[in-house]
Amino acid sequence: MRDHLWLFLATLGYLASAGWGLYALGSRRPLANSWTFLLILGAFLLHTAFLHERGEEIGHCPITNLFETLAFFSWSLVLTYLVVGPAYRMSILGAFTAPVVFLINFFALSTPVDVPNALPHLGWTLELHATLALLGFGVLGVAALASVAYLIQEHQLKRHVLGSWFYSLPNVGRLELVQQHVLVWGFAIFSGGAALGFFIPHRGPDDWVKIVWSGVVWALYAVLIVVLAAGRLSHKKTALLSVAGYVFILLTFWGINSLSEAHVFPHEG
Repeated sequence: MRDHLWLFLATLGYLASAGWGLYALGSRRPLANSWTFLLILGAFLLHTAFLHERGEEIGHCPITNLFETLAFFSWSLVLTYLVVGPAYRMSILGAFTAPVVFLINFFALSTPVDVPNALPHLGWTLELHATLALLGFGVLGVAALASVAYLIQEHQLKRHVLGSWFYSLPNVGRLELVQQHVLVWGFAIFSGGAALGFFIPHRGPDDWVKIVWSGVVWALYAVLIVVLAAGRLSHKKTALLSVAGYVFILLTFWGINSLSEAHVFPHEG
């Protein structure tokens, strides 16, 4: 149960980060944004300790059941934020990232307590397939969060009501750039993970539940990327569709993994 403790402490850290992030948005103090980043970084290290310990117990990347998958899902979202935030000087996006990660981890911890069992050799293709897909979801999540920030800024400019958040968030031009760049990278990583699925040897029937769901998610983002590249959508519509796509992922991810049977990793014994 020690690995659960690491995740529990990390989840508390994300909750504290979310609260401080809201304060940072209203305070208009640059130093407050730095503290948001540091709080999330501390929680991320605890989160990583959980994944490391769980991986050592099962001898594989910890993505073998719903509990582990949700924890890895949220970890990939934080990892992307920690890369994108400093790279684009947007640490304030942590105020949007932390609440989402807290909720995902809360649901992960709410799943029935499981005891890790020894697993047979899964093959690097299967582990890389699942890892890339989840990392892709994390990158797409940051694109969606940047879109939320953009929509807030655009709404305030349109209404000519400039609240405290307007002065704390990056300008719409920078948010457009981040949203589009990260969206393309997230789609590319997810596509790579999905493509590897075709090279995994199957011992049983194909998992059509997850295959169809993954195909729908891929098609939604593929259309968005193509239309975006063609300049057919306004920045606002692109942001709305990015948010809608990720909301769809969050609302269906739990159910799809619960219904899926062929992707459940076989245990020894």
